[in-house]
Amino acid sequence: MKSDLPQLMRTRNLDAILIIGPDGMGAANTAFTYFVNEAHVTSGLIIVKSDGSTHLVHHPMERDEAAHTDLNLINRAKYRMPDIIREFKGDRLKAESELIRRVLKDLNVTGRVGFYGAETVGKAFSLLKAIAADEYCEVVTEYEGDALSDAFKTKDARETELIRRSCGLTEQVIGATHDFLREHRHHISNETLFKSDGNPLTIGDLKAFIRRELAVQNLNSTDVIFAIGRDAAVPHSAGTLSDPIQLGKTIVFDIFPRGPGGYHADITRTWCLGYASDELIRAHQQVLQVHAAMEQMFDTQHETWEYQEAACRLFEAMGHTTISKNAGETNGYVHGLGHGFGLGVHESPAMSNQGLRPIEKLQPGTIFCNEPGLYYPDKGWGIRVEDDYWVSLTGKIERLTEFDR
Repeated sequence: MKSDLPQLMRTRNLDAILIIGPDGMGAANTAFTYFVNEAHVTSGLIIVKSDGSTHLVHHPMERDEAAHTDLNLINRAKYRMPDIIREFKGDRLKAESELIRRVLKDLNVTGRVGFYGAETVGKAFSLLKAIAADEYCEVVTEYEGDALSDAFKTKDARETELIRRSCGLTEQVIGATHDFLREHRHHISNETLFKSDGNPLTIGDLKAFIRRELAVQNLNSTDVIFAIGRDAAVPHSAGTLSDPIQLGKTIVFDIFPRGPGGYHADITRTWCLGYASDELIRAHQQVLQVHAAMEQMFDTQHETWEYQEAACRLFEAMGHTTISKNAGETNGYVHGLGHGFGLGVHESPAMSNQGLRPIEKLQPGTIFCNEPGLYYPDKGWGIRVEDDYWVSLTGKIERLTEFDR
């Protein structure tokens, strides 16, 4: 959590953290959002000093929005960027490096500076090279396990409450979608649901309805997975808009919107309309058995890979293939058991097979999901059930989602 940052910086011998916030990155720049919270600040620089003080260099057009943060504010206009660009004869890369040099000088920052934030690869690489060449600080970068990612792993009370609210609002959308489908049960022909205008009800219609319901709940989402039949059997297939909604086929509904404060929920349900074959009922029960067994196993003692390996063993005992035996498997159980989430829909820790990730545990404050599934593309069906959990500060595991499985 954010209060851990001073210690995380000390262990890395960082004198400061600098977060780049270029315009246009929005929700993708979780490092920037972590500090500006819900303020509409679209660009700038955030500097966190080793003493814990945090500063925001903002554009003058966003001075009022910047004032909604709890950061120490620096108006970028004071540095007269047009003059710096002219000083360097139009070389904007050199000018940007010079701006950062002046900001760090004013904040008395020298030594090792960790760089974070989102930027296109080419621009980020060029800027960091330029800063390193100018030698006014030591540029520090980390591939994984960086200070901010480690801070993200655990959530404080405010973050936890925001995620809890996101989960509740998301379940409202799931419930509305459930009811919307039921409204069409009187308009069925040839195993297909129809609308009142005589046209088949499609995945596109459902996604349009879901977008409206998300807006009603003030949730934001670029897309959801609403996939039927074979699409449901490929875990990240979002669904084909023209596909009709038909009886007896599995529908995987995976919804992961951003809610209050920019924090996500991540919930999946699998439905069959009208009826389900004995094979599908049995497979769904098996997924629920693994889901429940993992829920009982979660604690702060196991390493996260142990949950994934346990899920693989359970599915294998039921007769299914898993990625524990074949990393490229596309039938059976084909993905990790779960992952952390928050400002990003995928954060550490992750529940992957042994040896694929750094050693991690479910620490107090961790929020994560549990999403076992079974997938058989050639048979035309997939099943996944996903719920969200919080590890309380006393180490107790609490489920945050309750919608009918």
